[in-house]
Amino acid sequence: MRTQFAHLLLFLFCLPIFAQNTTYPKGGYATLQELLNRTPTDQYSVEVEQRTEGKIKMNGGNDFQLNPLDKSVKKSFLRNELLAYSDGVNLLINGYPYEIQVWYAKVEAENAQYFVFRAGLPSNFKRYGLEPSQMQYMFGGIISGIGAAKRALIRVPYILDKETDTMHLLSEENILSFIGDNASLAEQFANEPEKGNVDTLMRYLTAWVNGNP
Repeated sequence: MRTQFAHLLLFLFCLPIFAQNTTYPKGGYATLQELLNRTPTDQYSVEVEQRTEGKIKMNGGNDFQLNPLDKSVKKSFLRNELLAYSDGVNLLINGYPYEIQVWYAKVEAENAQYFVFRAGLPSNFKRYGLEPSQMQYMFGGIISGIGAAKRALIRVPYILDKETDTMHLLSEENILSFIGDNASLAEQFANEPEKGNVDTLMRYLTAWVNGNP
């Protein structure tokens, strides 16, 4: 009984430590190394704005915007130069340095090697080994035949390699080159009726980085 009680105390003591290690301290991160070290460049006095569909349709960009609350922080710096921002709960990755439009996307899953999130279509298709004409056939054809405003709302999966700082756009064409080392997941994906569906792709990527079968 005493042994069980001691184990319970040890579990309760370790739980907050584990939770703390899965979050990033509040502040802005100028480089990937700072982010991996969990050492913000600065706290920065900013407001995190979840952008409306109307604003995205009109101006493009990703789902979250940082608005400076004091004059010492320039909006252009937040938009174009800062790599990431954490509010202490959610981690936001800036798409601009990786040519994925402007503003920030929320990380949905991660492990020791990758960040996984969804963001807008790339600003530079060639960086991701694509031609614009190819996109209309990807992701179940959701991009085909729609105007610029609706295209601005489309979100597709990305993973950022923490070791190489390389961003990858994930689709049904290349997902197995990542999740293929998990035989069970790869087999399940092979039997998916809608392999190009973004939610399906994200579900498998999340399961993969979490180490789920």
